[in-house]
This record gives sequence, structure tokens and C-alpha cells, in this order.
Amino acid sequence: MQRTEEAMQRLGAAIDRLEGAAARVGAGDLLLAGELRESREDYERLDETVRIVAGRLDDTIDRLRGLLEE
Repeated sequence: MQRTEEAMQRLGAAIDRLEGAAARVGAGDLLLAGELRESREDYERLDETVRIVAGRLDDTIDRLRGLLEE
């Protein structure tokens, strides 16, 4: 019976350690999720800027071609 109780105590301690590790990983996951969200928002803003700049460059190139053809 004593071996069973010792095994149960070791099992309980192992479960406590696993729960602690899971909580730490969970907190790290939350931090990573926040950083990922911020990175996606940055990407969306940069993507919009690239679209605007590309459109302006295309317009400028078209105007320059028009001037050169005259």
C-alpha cells in the first residue's frame, strides 16, 4: 500500500509540474499571438502603402510615356 501512495504522490507532483509548464507555455503563446497580430496589422498597412505607391508609379510611367510619344 505504501508503494501505491508514493506512486500517487509522484504522479500528483508530475501533474502539478505539467500544469505549471502548460501555464507558462500558454502565457508565451499569448505573447506570440499578440506579436503575430501586430505583425499582421503592420503587413496590412505596408501592403496598402505598396498598392498606393505602385499605382502612383504606374500613373507617372504612363504620363512619361505619353510625353515621350508626343
